[in-house]
Amino acid sequence: MLAELALRALTPSAPLARRFGLLKEGVALWSRGWRLRKAWELHQARCRAIIAEVAAELPRRRKVVVLGSGPARDIPLEALCASFDEVVLVDIVHLPLLRLKLWRQPKASLLSRDLTGAMAWLASEADGRQDPLADLIADENVDLIVSANLLSQLAWPVADWLEDNPARAAALPGDLPARCIAWHLADLARFKGHVCLISDVEMVERDRSGAIHERLDLMYGVALPKEDENWLWPVAPFGEAERDREYVHKVYAWRQFEGCPSAL
Repeated sequence: MLAELALRALTPSAPLARRFGLLKEGVALWSRGWRLRKAWELHQARCRAIIAEVAAELPRRRKVVVLGSGPARDIPLEALCASFDEVVLVDIVHLPLLRLKLWRQPKASLLSRDLTGAMAWLASEADGRQDPLADLIADENVDLIVSANLLSQLAWPVADWLEDNPARAAALPGDLPARCIAWHLADLARFKGHVCLISDVEMVERDRSGAIHERLDLMYGVALPKEDENWLWPVAPFGEAERDREYVHKVYAWRQFEGCPSAL
C-alpha cells in the first residue's frame, strides 16, 4: 500500500487522468502485475513473443508505436529498441518505474495520450471526441503499430464515469463504452503501417468445480474479425478476488489487423 501511495505521488499525470481514476488504476495494475507475476507470466510471454515475431518479419523497421504500453511487461522492449530506429510508447499514464527502465534506451520515448479521445468530452471540456492518434497516423515512418491489452481497458473508465455522473450522462450517447472500443478499432485501421492487436475479449467467473457463474463481454457487443490465435489469461486466480472464485479472460491476437465492419 505504501509503495502504491508513493508511486501515485511521484507519477506525473494530466488532471483528467487523475479525475477519471486512471492514475490510481495504472498504479494498481503495476501492483497486481507484480503480485500475480507467476500467474500472468505465460500470458505476458506470449504477448512479447507475438510482437517480437511480427516485428522481425517486417521489411522496414523505422518507427514502432505501442498503444497502451502500461508497465510494458507484455512488450519486448529490448527487442524493439534493438531493431527499430525509434520506439514510441503511448499511454495516459507512465509510471516512474517505466521511465527508469528506459533511461538507457535513447531510441525510446513516452507519449501521454487519452486513447479514448473522449475524456475531455465527458468532462465538458470539449464538444465531442478528439482524435487521439491523428499525428501518429500521419507519420509515414511508422512501420509497426502495436495495441497491447488496451482495447478492453478503453471502455470501463467511461462506463464507470457515466454511472457515477447520471446528470452529465443524460446528455451523452448511452453506448459510449462500446463506441470507445469501435473508435479504437477504426483508429488502428487508419494506419498505413502494419498493425498487431492483442486484447482480452471476455471474462469468465468460475468456481473450483469448473462451473461458470458469469460471462462478461469485454467488447460491449462490438463484433471482431476472426482472430489468429487465442488463449486464456488467469487475471484473478483463486484467492485473489475471492477464495472460491477465479476470473479468467479470453485473449485474442491478430498478427495483422486490418479493421472490421463494426468500427465506427
